[in-house]
Amino acid sequence: MVIAEPEWLHTAAQIAGVILTIELGLVLIVVCALMIALALGARWLHTHVTPVLQEYAPRAQQAMTIAQQGSDRVVGGVAEFYGRRQQVRTSISVLLFGRRAAERVREEGRIRASEELQLITASAADLPAMGEEATPHVNVFDAAVNGHALNGHNGHQPRPDEDRPDTGPDDRRARDAQ
Repeated sequence: MVIAEPEWLHTAAQIAGVILTIELGLVLIVVCALMIALALGARWLHTHVTPVLQEYAPRAQQAMTIAQQGSDRVVGGVAEFYGRRQQVRTSISVLLFGRRAAERVREEGRIRASEELQLITASAADLPAMGEEATPHVNVFDAAVNGHALNGHNGHQPRPDEDRPDTGPDDRRARDAQ
C-alpha cells in the first residue's frame, strides 16, 4: 500500500531541513567564537596577571604567615589565661573545701570546656574551607581542658588516684586516710 504524499508536505520538510541546518551552523559558529574568546582571555591573563601575582606572592605569603603567628599567640595567651584561672580556682577550692571539692570543680570545668569546644566545632563546620593549612595547629582548648599549657609547664596537680612515690609509712597512712 502506497501512501500518497501531498507535494506541499515534501516542500515544507525540505524548508525545515534547510532552516535547521542554518540554525545549527550559527550555533556552531557562536560556540567557536566563545572558545576563541576564552583562549584569548586565558592568554591575556597569563601574560599580564601571572607575572604580577608571582612578584607579590612571596610578600603576601609572608604577611599571611605573620598574621597567623599573631593569631596563634593570641589563642595561646587566651588558653594560658584560662589554664591559670582554672589553676587558681582549683587551688582555692582545695584550700577552702578539700580535695574532693576540687575534683568536682575540675570535672565541671572539663564538662563546660567540652561543651564550648563542641559549640566552636559546630560553628566552624559551617564556615567555607579556605584550603589546607601549611602548619599544624595545637588545639588549645583540648590542651587547656587536659591541663596542658602551651609554654611547656602544664600546672598538673596529681590526682589522689595517681601513684605517688611513698617516702615512708606515714605518707602511706595519710594518703589512705584521704
